[in-house]
Amino acid sequence: MNFRVMFLLLTLVTLDSTLGQDAKRGAKHTTLGSTPTVDQILDKYVDAIGGKVAVEKIMTRVMNGSVVVPAGSAPLQIYEMAPNKAYRMVDSPVAGISENGFNGAVAWTNNRRGLREMSGPEVESFKREYNVHRELRLKSFYPHMVVKGKEKIGDRDAYTIEATSADGTAEKLYFDAQGWLLIRWDVTVRGTTVQTVYEDFREVDGIKLPFTLRRSRPDFSWTERFDEIQHNLPIDEAKFDVPAKQ
Repeated sequence: MNFRVMFLLLTLVTLDSTLGQDAKRGAKHTTLGSTPTVDQILDKYVDAIGGKVAVEKIMTRVMNGSVVVPAGSAPLQIYEMAPNKAYRMVDSPVAGISENGFNGAVAWTNNRRGLREMSGPEVESFKREYNVHRELRLKSFYPHMVVKGKEKIGDRDAYTIEATSADGTAEKLYFDAQGWLLIRWDVTVRGTTVQTVYEDFREVDGIKLPFTLRRSRPDFSWTERFDEIQHNLPIDEAKFDVPAKQ
């Protein structure tokens, strides 16, 4: 697949951006033993990243990095503001600037094909992934969550939670059975499953965050690497608003 096609596809995936291939392929089932509940796993997860109080102190997040594909890379910026505003931008040297945003009321996407309002599952998927307090809101995002047991993810044991969002999106979340961090997230939107593997966790303002996200879907894969993540910087709220049409 050439560089141009790769970045055009990448522009499309940012709308459902998030998350991970069907875990049944290549995943080994292990002895379950005493399986924790959904609440126990989520509580351990919040504790592992730094705790509820530390997460609640974060009002804004600014992430700078790049999207990397075999043919090259492109700058990536993400802005998040409590309680639910978000903006994502990829500046491809081939496809140009691709933006997605949510201002608390309207979700939108803007690229060289034009500006449009997002709708349906793509809206909720974007809002779930790019939420500055996402770790604390998983239960509200998913009315139905079930622990399916323990699986091997690479060389690590992980507890798997199957989750269904209010809009019917099927997702799987994999939590490290030792460290309790979220290490993989699969989401299936419109019949396509996107897998995200979280790596290179670093502490920023008392919170552990992944600085590398390896994403894949059946037709291609890419990596998002962040050089810098900053919290509680002032952000002009106009950044999240729908841009004026050119």
